[in-house]
Amino acid sequence: MSVSSINPSNSELLVSERKHRWLKWSVAGLSVFCLWLWCLQTFSNPLDTIAEYFGFLFLGIGGAIAANSTGAGGGIVFVPSFSALGMNIEQVIATSIAIQCFGMTMGSLTWFYWFREKDKVSQTRTSTTTPATKTPESLSLVFKALLICAPASILGMWLVQYLPLPPIGDVNLIFSIFSLLFGILVLAQIAMIGDKVSHTEQSFTRANFLLLMIASLIGGIITAWISVGVGEIIAVVLLLLGFSVMYSVAVGVMVSALTVLAGIADFALQGLVVTEVLLFAAPGAMIGGLVARFIAQAMGGMRLKLFLGTWILLVGIAGILPF
Repeated sequence: MSVSSINPSNSELLVSERKHRWLKWSVAGLSVFCLWLWCLQTFSNPLDTIAEYFGFLFLGIGGAIAANSTGAGGGIVFVPSFSALGMNIEQVIATSIAIQCFGMTMGSLTWFYWFREKDKVSQTRTSTTTPATKTPESLSLVFKALLICAPASILGMWLVQYLPLPPIGDVNLIFSIFSLLFGILVLAQIAMIGDKVSHTEQSFTRANFLLLMIASLIGGIITAWISVGVGEIIAVVLLLLGFSVMYSVAVGVMVSALTVLAGIADFALQGLVVTEVLLFAAPGAMIGGLVARFIAQAMGGMRLKLFLGTWILLVGIAGILPF
């Protein structure tokens, strides 16, 4: 009996791995659906609830796709939509953050998986010739960015919630001006250097560390005020520091997820989350978060960078101009 008949080939192992992966996703999806049905039956009239709020499923999908493919956060879609429905501002912010807990977390998991697989492929390619080395913007560099950004962002969120720290002026206007400037900077960078990545080290300089920490603190404060901000700010700062657009967006998504997860308890305890909206928008956000990374990859680095800059610029214009 030959060795090849005993040991499975690489292709067989790959097929087996894919089958197990789909089995895990199927079990997870079925579990989520059963939990959703249980939550639905707690309402007095489930059929009326479905008829009235089912449209929020598609709002959740759209918001999460925009958020997890750009790092900007789902609030960029949810806040104006909920405000147009007549919800008070406290409910708008709380519900938006609650939905992002699902969508941004799902998006973070897909981005994490992509970087993990990227590291595996890189190590496999180098192991046959040279000792395995970490490629630029590996998963370890993602974790380093999270250790810098997430604590500062969460601190900003908690400062607003527990001091409390009230907004200084019109926060929407301030954020719109920042978005306008960031969008112009990103588009200007594209015009000057295209999609080149200038950062190739597996570490951050002290200046990078300080800049990211301050940007994250400010982003966390803004996110607590209007449910969006930190992901967009971090993504743009990393992009301007010379990191790739995929890395910049992924870190922005992950920091956003950790920030909203850290801040949701305060909103929930105050009873500000509109549960009917959350029941339908949250599954949609999970679907959007799942597919957003694939959309970002399909677009490619240059087009994604152009989309990110244009999106942020339009957000800034929309916030400044009266409609």
